[in-house]
Amino acid sequence: RLFGPTARSAIGARWLSDLSAELEARASERFEAMTAAHRAVPDDIAVRRKRLIYRSKQRGWLEVDLLLGTFATDRVPRMDSEECDQYEAILNRETIDIFNIITSKDPTPPDLDTPMMAALKAFCLSSPLGTTADAYADAKAHANLT
Repeated sequence: RLFGPTARSAIGARWLSDLSAELEARASERFEAMTAAHRAVPDDIAVRRKRLIYRSKQRGWLEVDLLLGTFATDRVPRMDSEECDQYEAILNRETIDIFNIITSKDPTPPDLDTPMMAALKAFCLSSPLGTTADAYADAKAHANLT
């Protein structure tokens, strides 16, 4: 035997460490590429609008899903590229921050103080979800949310 158990363990650990570093580097490279592709703005405005509507309806918080989803379903199909940019800047915020801004619990940050934010706030102030349980249920059904 050329190597005892201790020497074999050391060689195996070094090989595993090298392999782990290589796999981690490859995984990080792939993750960065996927992230860049995900954040890329689609060239096709129709695809971009569909993505904005989907992101509006899938925030993970029902009230925000309904507010943004109903707003997006109504307004996004008619938005031009600049309006899409403004709306996407809003969607890039955390859900709780969006909720607090559009309900005026927090002030609007300067970078989001745009005509799109004003339109969204005005929409939310109009009680688009209604003021009764039945109106809320109708809004959920109309927005195609569960």
